Amino acid sequence: MSLRALLTSMVQQVEGAYAVMLMGYDCIAIDEVHQGDAGFDVQMMTVEYATVIKEIGRTVEVVGAGDMEEITITTKQSRMIIRVLNDELFAAFIMSRDGNVGKARYLLRANALAMITSIE
Repeated sequence: MSLRALLTSMVQQVEGAYAVMLMGYDCIAIDEVHQGDAGFDVQMMTVEYATVIKEIGRTVEVVGAGDMEEITITTKQSRMIIRVLNDELFAAFIMSRDGNVGKARYLLRANALAMITSIE
């Protein structure tokens, strides 16, 4: 399955989802699929958060808490679930605040390897 088909399938399965993206820590989106209107710039939000994600990862490493796996950021309007895939890539699900967080988390975890291998 192509990366685009995989991301499309994932975003369609989550109630309240606005987008799912595969991104590099260099803030460049490898691919992304959007649906619905978030009311804000989803891509810009993800790019801006990439810098924060790198800093959180460094902090986790410094304190010796193990490898970072997942981050959830909640605002009044949205939730973003970020799944670390490797040292270069992460996947992000952006959804409404009342979107199905459990399903998004599951799909990110279950499809992590498929996302990585689809770009190799």
